[in-house]
Amino acid sequence: MKIKIFMTGSDGNCTWLSYKDTNILIDCGFKTQKLMKETLDELLSKVKIDGILITHEHNDHFTPWTGRLSIEYGIPIYLHKKHYETEETRKTKYLSYENKKEGKIYCAQTIDIEENSEFYIKDLKIETFTSYHDARKTLGFVFNDNQLCWVTDCGFLSTYIKDKIKQCNNLALEFNYDIKKLIDSDRHWKNKLRTLGKFGHLNIDEALKFLKNIKYEKQFKKLITLHSSEKHCDLNELEKKIKEINPNVVEIYFSNRFNNEIIEIEDS
Repeated sequence: MKIKIFMTGSDGNCTWLSYKDTNILIDCGFKTQKLMKETLDELLSKVKIDGILITHEHNDHFTPWTGRLSIEYGIPIYLHKKHYETEETRKTKYLSYENKKEGKIYCAQTIDIEENSEFYIKDLKIETFTSYHDARKTLGFVFNDNQLCWVTDCGFLSTYIKDKIKQCNNLALEFNYDIKKLIDSDRHWKNKLRTLGKFGHLNIDEALKFLKNIKYEKQFKKLITLHSSEKHCDLNELEKKIKEINPNVVEIYFSNRFNNEIIEIEDS
């Protein structure tokens, strides 16, 4: 398995995951069509994308341009039925444009998925579980029988999520913000309260506490940080803390630091 993180954070989220002959995108949150094309054109010219897997319906993960990509390239979008309950999502699913020559209106292809379920996209096995964020439904994923656990946009780690993580050999986890840096920032207080809340984003202290508590029982081959705020997270400081509290993490990847790097993940 290999993955390449194109974007992660409030400005947009999109990751390419490849396994054998299967290629998917995890989220596709581009604010403009131009940005989407600039980011994905090279990939789309080389491989066929078999599906777009959506964690939740917020517009840094899922936009009308997701629907346009589905229409233009014939890519199914895998999402939970509750994602349809928002006006933005309905616009995305039914994002239509007229072909003036044929007079046709096109619709994005969508496939419903449920929480706590298993399904395949070609060779790739995917398990879903509920995450906790201020969206209609937020999903986390386990790929290929515990090869990789994917958790982002999660206000807190429930016992169930922790158990899912501990079963996996590799982890991609949200390390969003340092609490003091966020509180001292110039962001609006409503935004601060949302981020700090139980259904907001996972703070660094909470993520580090979890890694510390499992350091004697779990060795992750690779740890990938997701959705880290550039303003409210010092990556150098974070790297030092992770290595101090859990030296069993073999390799750490900070998604904000690299461009065009492909991460190889060994089979379970």
